[in-house]
Amino acid sequence: MIKYLQHGEINKGKWDDCINLSPHGLIYAISWYLDAVHPGWKALIENDYETVFPLTSGKKFGINYLYQPFFNQKLGAFSRNSGEYIDINPFLEVLRERFRYVDIKLNRANMITGNEFKVEMNTNIELDLSEDFETIRSNYSKNAIRNLNKFNGENIILNEEKDSGLLIRMFRSNMGRTLPKIRDIHYSGLKKVMDTAIDKGTGRMLVAKNQKGKFLAGAFFITYHKRAVFLFSANTEEGRETRAMYGIIDRFIAENAEKKLIFDFEGSNNQDLARFYKGFGGKNFDYPGLLINRLPLYHKKSVVHTNIW
Repeated sequence: MIKYLQHGEINKGKWDDCINLSPHGLIYAISWYLDAVHPGWKALIENDYETVFPLTSGKKFGINYLYQPFFNQKLGAFSRNSGEYIDINPFLEVLRERFRYVDIKLNRANMITGNEFKVEMNTNIELDLSEDFETIRSNYSKNAIRNLNKFNGENIILNEEKDSGLLIRMFRSNMGRTLPKIRDIHYSGLKKVMDTAIDKGTGRMLVAKNQKGKFLAGAFFITYHKRAVFLFSANTEEGRETRAMYGIIDRFIAENAEKKLIFDFEGSNNQDLARFYKGFGGKNFDYPGLLINRLPLYHKKSVVHTNIW
């Protein structure tokens, strides 16, 4: 039996137990992470938290809809059961009844049967860190090695820092200027995620600076369920010129080689980013996106595929 629960009705202890026990558990679905990026999230629960499905909903023009929050790559159904796939069609029937519009990303264990729902595949790039560093590095592309050689000649200082606000400020003053749909509330949620992860010992921020202490680039990594996610990064023009991000990622790989850990680059459908990530030996793994559009005709004509309708 699948139950629809409001936020206040969710037992977060049982919820997190389900995510922790799921062979496909992701940090994005842990309750504190959801609280940060989408306060008030709701849920579909099967039986006694045997399978759970977070709902990140909104309401516009009086219409209930689901969307993928910023800084949360994918969600979907998670189950305590150890099967390779989860048949989510029963959950999708509930979604179709309750929401006129759904545009979300699912984890790759989610299986949709039949042709009733529109599914679009997305690209994720991952690197197995279980081998020794030299073996991993031997699979870097020639371009990656060339850029690392340039980075190594720049006398750049790499350090671990904990000021998540620094990374966000640098992003907003550079790439963030081209992304007006990411607003203060979204950056606030991201900061909560980063600060909580640091406090829990699962988050780590690496920053590159020049010899004068000027910020060049930085990246935040969060580890959960034997998966290290490249969650967020910021780069400057000087950082790009000195190939600082190459150095940061190479350092992270070196420090985590020979661990039973997957380095998750979080994408990308963008070909240029995908080429950059694959330069470190990453491989493609697809995951599904779900679209349900039962909007009235006058809304269907204007709707645009974004993570906030």
